[in-house]
Amino acid sequence: MEAFEIIYVDGVIVIEVNLIRLTIEEAIAFRKIVEGEINSGRTKLVIDLSKCDYIDSAFFGAIVSASKMLIDLGFKLKVVKPTIVGEYIFTYTNYRKVFDKYKTREEAIKSFEEDIQPES
Repeated sequence: MEAFEIIYVDGVIVIEVNLIRLTIEEAIAFRKIVEGEINSGRTKLVIDLSKCDYIDSAFFGAIVSASKMLIDLGFKLKVVKPTIVGEYIFTYTNYRKVFDKYKTREEAIKSFEEDIQPES
């Protein structure tokens, strides 16, 4: 199983993160994947963190960077929230201004077409 699996669903790119811990090493690879997708014109992007227990500040910074790239293009990053343990970094940052967070991948994907509100 790849650390980052790219799944295409109805014109939405889902980057499924198949790791429990996300650190600076993974941040570098993640950033390259996101930049490649955005540079290819793919702007409907979901990051699925549902398997993650730990996200360090470097990886969180890579998520924020991806979000800012999309905001500059008029789009917004959607995130499937991590496990309760991984939720820690989201709790202590003001993430809602940067990207939307959803309980499931399906909700995140549907939010591009429907008016589904992110989790608060």
